[in-house]
Amino acid sequence: MALVIGVVLVLVRASDDDPVGPEVATTGQWLPMAAAPLSPRIGTASAWTGRELVAWGGRPCREGRCDDETVEALADGAAYDPETDTWRSLAPSPLSPRSGATATIWTGQEVLVWGGRDAGGPLADGAAYDPEADTWRPLAAAPLSARSAQAVWSGREMLVWGGTVDATGRQVFADGAAYDPEADTWRPLAPSPLAGRFDMVSEWTDGELVVWGGRAGSQNLGDGAAYDPAADAWRPLASSPLSPRVVRGEWSGRELLIWGGEQGPEALADGAAYDPAADTWRPLAPSSLQARRGNVAVWSGRELLIWGGGGGTGAFFFGTGAGYDPEIDAWRDLPPAPGRFIPDAEWSGEEMLVWGGIVPGPRPATVEATVDGARYRP
Repeated sequence: MALVIGVVLVLVRASDDDPVGPEVATTGQWLPMAAAPLSPRIGTASAWTGRELVAWGGRPCREGRCDDETVEALADGAAYDPETDTWRSLAPSPLSPRSGATATIWTGQEVLVWGGRDAGGPLADGAAYDPEADTWRPLAAAPLSARSAQAVWSGREMLVWGGTVDATGRQVFADGAAYDPEADTWRPLAPSPLAGRFDMVSEWTDGELVVWGGRAGSQNLGDGAAYDPAADAWRPLASSPLSPRVVRGEWSGRELLIWGGEQGPEALADGAAYDPAADTWRPLAPSSLQARRGNVAVWSGRELLIWGGGGGTGAFFFGTGAGYDPEIDAWRDLPPAPGRFIPDAEWSGEEMLVWGGIVPGPRPATVEATVDGARYRP
């Protein structure tokens, strides 16, 4: 199911499956991506290197559903160059097949991949990929137990905190560690004031790792804390105006921007911005977007771009999106494209690259993974 090309200015009317309100003007355009040399999958480890989108690992969907973690995982990968609209296959990795590994980590020289899980359970090893040499090297053993976790890059270290053994969250973690790729060494993080969790906001804010929200089992969480690696110390965040939820955030250079997410089976459509310098929150202006979860969120250098996702427990996926400008506290609508759930997304410096994810299956009430993608150019 390929994403279609949009136009620079179109009028969008919501369909019955994708309600977004009255007719609105949209800006920007969608461009197709070349086909990837990979099989359809979800749960890939992906990162933007400044030149390429690198995607590795993941797992396929089986028999019209994508929530079965017992399927055999994958261990191949590819890199996409938007300048030439071409993919290349990655050299074989020393890592075993897995999904849910940490990525998004680009050190300036290597993509760092750690943890994740396979059909047998969570994993605790990692590797670094050098795209210039097309080579991998194993990471030193971490002081953390096996898990799927989120990570950020501080400019010197990969910071890993929290995580879970599987998607149910039956066992979550409240510890963390920092990996220094120059020395190939790990160090434990100071104990956090937060309870263990996963699926939370985890962002680097030019001085601190900020963690907020997430869940532990079926319990949604609404507190947060910030970790300063220079002092190896945590501080609690001020109370947020947002309800507890599973969500992602993006750093604007001044504020941590959070929108949407889920609270149990309920999808959400509100947002807030956190200023770490002042330790204050402010609500975001309302958008035209319907409540959703599993959407992409990227920072373009000017706007928070939200696109795709799904609504609550419904079996439909959104193809709509919007851009939020924090300078004027206002939204604009993006042109539509065929919807999908939990795709990978990166900002290239000029475009939002959207790849993979879950799309409707060939039979009613079924879904499948896809391997196609598109580029949104504002």
